[in-house]
Amino acid sequence: MNSDCVSLIAPAAAELAAAALFALAYARIPRERDLAIACWLAVAAAAHAIGSEWAPIRPSLTPLSSVPESLQSLGLVASGPLALHFACRFTDFPKRPSIIALGYTAAAASFISLGLGEALGRTTAPHIAAYAVILANATALLVVMSRGLVSGRGGALPITLGASLFLIAIVHDIARVLGFVHTRQFVDLGLGFLVLAVASTGSERTASLAKQLEHSSKELNTRTQELRRSYEDLRTAQEELVKKEQLAVVGELAAVIAHEVRNPLAIIANAVSGLRKQAVSRADHDTLLAIVDEETSRLNRLVQDLLRYARPVNIQRTHFSLVDVLQRAGSQSCADHPGIRTQLQWECEEARIWGDANLIRQVFDNLTDNAVQAMGSEGTLTLRLRASEPDGIPGLAVEVIDTGEGMDAQVRSRARDPFFTTRPSGTGLGLAIVERIVVAHGGRLVIDSHAGEGTTVTVILPYGSADDAPMPDRAFRRGPSSTEPSST
Repeated sequence: MNSDCVSLIAPAAAELAAAALFALAYARIPRERDLAIACWLAVAAAAHAIGSEWAPIRPSLTPLSSVPESLQSLGLVASGPLALHFACRFTDFPKRPSIIALGYTAAAASFISLGLGEALGRTTAPHIAAYAVILANATALLVVMSRGLVSGRGGALPITLGASLFLIAIVHDIARVLGFVHTRQFVDLGLGFLVLAVASTGSERTASLAKQLEHSSKELNTRTQELRRSYEDLRTAQEELVKKEQLAVVGELAAVIAHEVRNPLAIIANAVSGLRKQAVSRADHDTLLAIVDEETSRLNRLVQDLLRYARPVNIQRTHFSLVDVLQRAGSQSCADHPGIRTQLQWECEEARIWGDANLIRQVFDNLTDNAVQAMGSEGTLTLRLRASEPDGIPGLAVEVIDTGEGMDAQVRSRARDPFFTTRPSGTGLGLAIVERIVVAHGGRLVIDSHAGEGTTVTVILPYGSADDAPMPDRAFRRGPSSTEPSST
């Protein structure tokens, strides 16, 4: 093997290795199409080197009469538009689709002309035209890369140098073909330098990505600090909002309590004023004392309910049966109302839950009392117990159904509000207390009622366990004017 063959084998091997690396990189990062173009450029350069190794080295153009010579010409013709295509994409050159299309079109035309010249026995003119096209592509490549270098495109300098060497090699080989020089061809070395320069963009990409990563990291740290400050500001604002909300609730409760207390006090003051009169009959005296007693009891109930409503719900969990609680609540509520019938319906076998039995009794005592008072002298009170699994949490649902007058939409929307009541002697805290207890057990209270159709109050309670913690007390923080859906 002579020195010329060795000099051609080395570039071919390097270019094939570069093509394999480009293909592997493109397989890992398909969005980087520059890598695919670089792969084909390396393949074209390797094809020319291999063809040059096989074909005899002559000072004149070789006819395309064999595969090695065809491979040599194809590799050389294709390398020009491929290099130009890569450069245009790499530098984001303006109007690059037109330039790229023109380069490929000219290369295809020159290769076809070579084939026709071989068929017609005319090789000189087609080969000179082919070299002119290659020279034009190499010149355009140098212009594109020079523009990228001037604009500060990272990694443009090595490719510009490679394009310059490639152009010099093309000019030298054209002079060699025309007989002006008689040295060996240099185009393979020029292609080798060009492929090597393109391969150097990998390190430039890595450096660029590292720089972008560092910039993104700094920007992320800055945003993190801003978010942390925003979070602190938001937490401070939220604390202030909670304080203001609490003060607003306290002020609203105070206004309602003052109103509820002022009425009984005014009645008591009027009754005492009447008792002070000298000419008061015994019957009027007894009536006024009864009024004082009634209003005093009303104030006492108001204070008790208010304390019960404001006191945190402290759950002492035991495992008890809801059936016993419901039977007791139904019998007690209907004891003084012979016209009201009670129906107990059990639709599940397991009716035991973990909870505070005394608090749950208070819930159903209150609900059954409300149902009986809504029906008046006659009606049917139905207590239905069934299994329930809202939100995937197994438990029990108790429906307290009455045949009373029901509630319209406005009354139903305010039924849970503290101090809202439609009964003259009520305090309006019973249902609010009930909801607090139910929520503390992890349950839910649902009201379904329509005017003239009765009311169904559904209490949904999970089975729970002995170690369950009380749920957050939403009912008290909700405030007197909130509303919730009345049906599931």
